[in-house]
Amino acid sequence: MLCVFALLATMLPAQTTPRNGAQAAPSSRNPASNTTKTRTALNPTTSSRTSLQPAPAKPRTVTTTPARPESGTENATATSRTAQPAKPAPAAGAKTVPTITPKTVPATMPEPQRLKQEEKPAVRVQWLSVEEALEKSKTDKRKIFIYVYTEWCGYCKLMDESTFTDPAVAEYLNGDNYYAVKFNAEQQEDIVFNNRTYHFRRNGSGGYGYHELAAEWLNNSLKFPTVVFLDESLEVIQPISSYLKGPKLEAILHYYGTNSHKTTPWETYERRFNGNQR
Repeated sequence: MLCVFALLATMLPAQTTPRNGAQAAPSSRNPASNTTKTRTALNPTTSSRTSLQPAPAKPRTVTTTPARPESGTENATATSRTAQPAKPAPAAGAKTVPTITPKTVPATMPEPQRLKQEEKPAVRVQWLSVEEALEKSKTDKRKIFIYVYTEWCGYCKLMDESTFTDPAVAEYLNGDNYYAVKFNAEQQEDIVFNNRTYHFRRNGSGGYGYHELAAEWLNNSLKFPTVVFLDESLEVIQPISSYLKGPKLEAILHYYGTNSHKTTPWETYERRFNGNQR
């Protein structure tokens, strides 16, 4: 038994694999194969030289392939600059909203358009009653312009709508030359004028009639419309019974307002006035 254990002890060390994992030495049975490998490594052929030399490093080319859109359209090419998102298809029957491009603001803003002459607010005559005009004339003497009318007079309504809405006429009457009075020739209230009381007079049994003050101003010629000019002393300069348009009345207002009636005949003044207005 001892001889058997001694024989096993001598055989075990020759078959044991090294613990560090290194490969076992080449067997001595095939020395030729070992020599051939050594010569090949020391004397390589042309092909082996090429394979042993390191190949030159090539620049890496990274090709980026855009992702395939979800809608199933074709892939974008590699030369496209910016990938555009796919636009959703409009629903059936839906209206297409146009793209609005914002407008650029000019460096210099245009001036606002000025109102034309006809677009300006209409100038209205500041009418006074007889009592108001007499009260004002106590402290500030002016001529008094009296517009005598009636409710049933058609030409009176026409002068209200056209003549007295003329800007030149209204502005001059509202100025410093006149007190403008609108007087109903058929009003029934008593009026005290120039230290005398005037009444309403009826014609027959009906309700129609006239006012005594209107009859005095018009020299008992009751024609309408009529404009009457009084001087600063409340004396009648002249009544004019006629329908007057704006330019005609404007000239008459200037004629009496500037006291030109004292020195210049009306025809001469009117011709000069119309010539200066052109």
